[in-house]
Amino acid sequence: MLFLNYNKYVQAEVVGLVVYVDVLIVLNLYINYFLIRATVMIMRRVCSRKKCVLSAFIGALGALVILLPELPFFLVVLIKIALGALVVFITFGKQKPTDFAICVLFFLVVSFTFAGIMLALWTFAAPLNMVWSNGTAYFNIPISAIAAFTAAAYCAVRLIRFFADKRLHCNKICTVTISADKCKITIRGLCDTGNELCDLFSGKPVVVCNLDKIAPLVPCEILDYFDGKFTEALRVIPCQTISSEALMPIFKADIMIDGKTADGFVGVTKKTLGSDVDCVFNPKIISI
Repeated sequence: MLFLNYNKYVQAEVVGLVVYVDVLIVLNLYINYFLIRATVMIMRRVCSRKKCVLSAFIGALGALVILLPELPFFLVVLIKIALGALVVFITFGKQKPTDFAICVLFFLVVSFTFAGIMLALWTFAAPLNMVWSNGTAYFNIPISAIAAFTAAAYCAVRLIRFFADKRLHCNKICTVTISADKCKITIRGLCDTGNELCDLFSGKPVVVCNLDKIAPLVPCEILDYFDGKFTEALRVIPCQTISSEALMPIFKADIMIDGKTADGFVGVTKKTLGSDVDCVFNPKIISI
């Protein structure tokens, strides 16, 4: 995580450099937000913007530690790991210890990579208005420049994630196991980045399945829907194809794709998805 030193007067190679605390907090909030969103995207998780903003704000407040005298390297690392764990907990909530550790690791890798770029910039370019202290970079440059740099880095991560998914998973046939109410069914699924269906409330991806292939798992309210009855308990999402628009019923179930946990919903359709395909899903449904 990148923290910006905000002593009122920075005593380093650049003397008399005035830094405003409010501006610095806003910069840290902005940068931390994009670091968190990048981590969420890389791990293919779903997280609300409110949680991301809250955790970014906590991370920004953590920059107060820079007011302390020069700290030993190991102590700086421990502080950043502890703060990173707090940010991850706020962002992703309670998880299994292993999942939590993986999330913290990915977030720290993203954060330290960003901070490493700043250290390299200071080491090799030594900008006049840049100070590096306690593993922290401070820039006396316009906010717009930092905003542009951070946004560009985030866009780069999005492109890498997009092309990686397209290259590794597009049009790949996978084994999909769906479990609900003590019933388990294994079907063949097509990994397709073109399937952008998501639940409107949680934002989680939807695995589109053929009704005939998963009928024993389908809740009664969905079966009633296909018989022409609509109940209040039914959860639906708008679904658009090349030739028509409709509402697709969805339900929550445990999903495994090639042995990996998938976090999303199951959508049900009567339409045939393919001669040798029983369901279609987007690769981002598979969490890391």
